[in-house]
Amino acid sequence: MLLLAIDTKHLFSTVKMKKITLLAFALLMSVVGYSQYYSLDWDLGQNPGGLNTDAEFPRGGGLPADWTWIASGPISDWQEVPLPFKFTFDGNEYSRVKVGNGIVTFDLSASTFPGNTPANLPHADIPNTSIAIWGINVGSGDFLVSKTFGSAPNRQYWIQFNTAKAAGLNDGWAYWSIVLEEGTNNIYIVDQRNNCVQGGQLCTGKTAFTVGVQIDGSTAYEIPGSPAIANRSGNDQTPDDNVYYAFYPGVQPNDDVMVSELALERDHVLANGAIDIKGTIRNIGAQELTSIDIVYKVDGGAEVLDQITGLSIASGASYNFSHKTPFTPASSGNYSIEFEAKLPNGNADADGSNNMASMDIRVHDKIFVKKPLYEIFTSSTCGPCRPGNTNFHDVIGSVENECVYIKYQQSWPGTGDPYCTQESNTRRNYYGVNSIPRMQIDGGWDGNAGSFTSDMHTDAVAAPAFMDIKAELVRWGKHVEVSVDIEPVTDFPGNNMLHIAIMEDKTFDNAKSNGEFEFEQVMKKMMTGGSGINLGSLKKDVKVDRDFTWDFKGDYTLPADGTQANWINHNLTHSVEDFEGLMVAVWIQNEQTKEVFQSAYAVRMNASVTDLSAESQFSIYPNPADNQANINFELTGASKVGVSVITTSGQEVQAVDAGMLNAGDNNVTVDLSNLNAGVYYVQLKTDFGVFTKPVTVK
Repeated sequence: MLLLAIDTKHLFSTVKMKKITLLAFALLMSVVGYSQYYSLDWDLGQNPGGLNTDAEFPRGGGLPADWTWIASGPISDWQEVPLPFKFTFDGNEYSRVKVGNGIVTFDLSASTFPGNTPANLPHADIPNTSIAIWGINVGSGDFLVSKTFGSAPNRQYWIQFNTAKAAGLNDGWAYWSIVLEEGTNNIYIVDQRNNCVQGGQLCTGKTAFTVGVQIDGSTAYEIPGSPAIANRSGNDQTPDDNVYYAFYPGVQPNDDVMVSELALERDHVLANGAIDIKGTIRNIGAQELTSIDIVYKVDGGAEVLDQITGLSIASGASYNFSHKTPFTPASSGNYSIEFEAKLPNGNADADGSNNMASMDIRVHDKIFVKKPLYEIFTSSTCGPCRPGNTNFHDVIGSVENECVYIKYQQSWPGTGDPYCTQESNTRRNYYGVNSIPRMQIDGGWDGNAGSFTSDMHTDAVAAPAFMDIKAELVRWGKHVEVSVDIEPVTDFPGNNMLHIAIMEDKTFDNAKSNGEFEFEQVMKKMMTGGSGINLGSLKKDVKVDRDFTWDFKGDYTLPADGTQANWINHNLTHSVEDFEGLMVAVWIQNEQTKEVFQSAYAVRMNASVTDLSAESQFSIYPNPADNQANINFELTGASKVGVSVITTSGQEVQAVDAGMLNAGDNNVTVDLSNLNAGVYYVQLKTDFGVFTKPVTVK
């Protein structure tokens, strides 16, 4: 059972890729007999070759519809399927395979169906000529599915064990795939997604598998740790956390290195000076790596060489390098860094196709502290949303001042949250959200709020920002005014959207069925609409100012539920429980990439001014005013009257003593000609009380 609420009407389709990295792992294996395969273990933040970027969801619950159904669990017999291309295994060519619980075999005569208790290979329970994720179980509610990626002659055929079960996962799920690659005849076993659930709560169990290939009863190749290989992927539904094991036919070459990572930050500050050229290479040759040449070029210029000797890098191990000559930019701007590792052990590299990396960096004159934006999609009818929200607040509890966050209540599962609106629905469609709890980090990371960690927050805060946002909030009764100042210190091309969300700091009336009774920072109105306001391209050092107002209409309404027919009509009513609890979030987001460049909370400017307008019987005209304003009011009896004009911080800047006035309608004129443009407050002081209303000076 997934710890998600799935919206089957809107299937997830957008997948984001993170920066590619590579982690070293031991080479192969235990081998009996003549070695015809060698293996490497990859943690690349993507699937093999980057061809499969599909979301990792259940069939019918978010998995793209073009995957082919093979069988539904429980699986108790072999399923024979055709291959989309000829595949050579152990020197023999095949066009069909049989698939079972974690096993793909080329032996079409196989009849005995293996159990689900893994053991070391070779094993009599496993047919000859087989590929194994032994221990996985396609049970009730699970699926066998397949799909072909790429184009001839470089296709990949994926057989996925979808939402399968595995020892140690309790009631959770495991997504693993066996991949056959056309042309190379490489075999990949991909650890895609895993989660342990017990009694509806997250747990810490791990899988226990044998991962390998079996040639026959005397020859097999398995990953060290079998038969207790634990999953290394997480619960992210994108390939960003995937790990795969690659089995290559043939003999491993002696001298072969690859560039795993060029470990440069994308953005730098000119005043910080020299930039170290750092990264990671991996020895994927059979013999120890003792020397390597490392060169880099800037903008296609001259090579900068570093000859590194005296190394002792074992086969399969990685080496973190720092070039002896750093790059010192002369000015701010964009630079292209090209890097190459060559001549391992002084010899030609066996495969030169993976020896180079390049990266564009930006050098800036100025940098700002980043305030990451966390957008959480949730609902009071969603059972998993409660632990998701709890986890989120546990993570940011002591560091809320370092981030901006907003909750979008949704119309499902069931009848949904009564505080769902058209605008919260627009935001979830923008991200392609079809399951909750879901969370976006700066429009990039898209995952379960229950998987959010302190390390992820630390990384988000550490990211540089090249834009500053200052926002001011004036709230008076149901009236909200927001002024936004945006300062970019680099160019931001494309369509950059300004978003302004009015939130209520705490709500209580939308409690439903998931056990939550208090909800924080629930979005009540997008001042810029659900899609935002397009500012276009932002230019370096060209500031942008915008002002917005919103008046909440009508009376408070608590919808019966979150169904579309009951969504709040902002032209007629509102769902604000306490206007004193309103707050405003502001952010800039690229429409195409979805990257959020900076966010901020608007600072309330009139917090020290008491709101008594609901009790007053006076009006101000004109408003906005220019040189003077007329204060019209009705007295129920004779009274001394004074009128003061005060700033949003409570400072008196103008005063009129009107003396004793009679009962009935009265008018006092106030001179505003010496005041700067902005928002002020008029206080009407009478024997019956002090009443206050805002006035805008042009």
